[in-house]
Amino acid sequence: TITKFLLICAVVLAGVSCSNDDDGKSTTLIFTPIAEISNSNTLTYDIGVFGDPELTTIIYQAENARISELRENPETGNIEYVYQANEGFIGTDRVHIQTETGPLGSPDSSPVMIARITIKVSE
Repeated sequence: TITKFLLICAVVLAGVSCSNDDDGKSTTLIFTPIAEISNSNTLTYDIGVFGDPELTTIIYQAENARISELRENPETGNIEYVYQANEGFIGTDRVHIQTETGPLGSPDSSPVMIARITIKVSE
């Protein structure tokens, strides 16, 4: 629903942080959204144009998931994270998704973006 989407967007904007590696060649952008779903529903979280789909991976898999995967929306080109909790699971799950956006003017420059999504699953 639109209200949940707007709430998630606000949380994403509030949870963004940046850091630089010591070598100065890459930048890491981290955002930490929170999503809430009921156990009987499937979460489809639109990450947006998160970077190169070929370079986007789950680096920390959700531990209580029947489905936990990345999909590219064929209509928008956006990357979506799809999650469905294990049957009967109630609680908090987490997934970390990373992408490299590719070189920005130099082969040594590679910004990295990480989404650390917290998923709160209720009955």
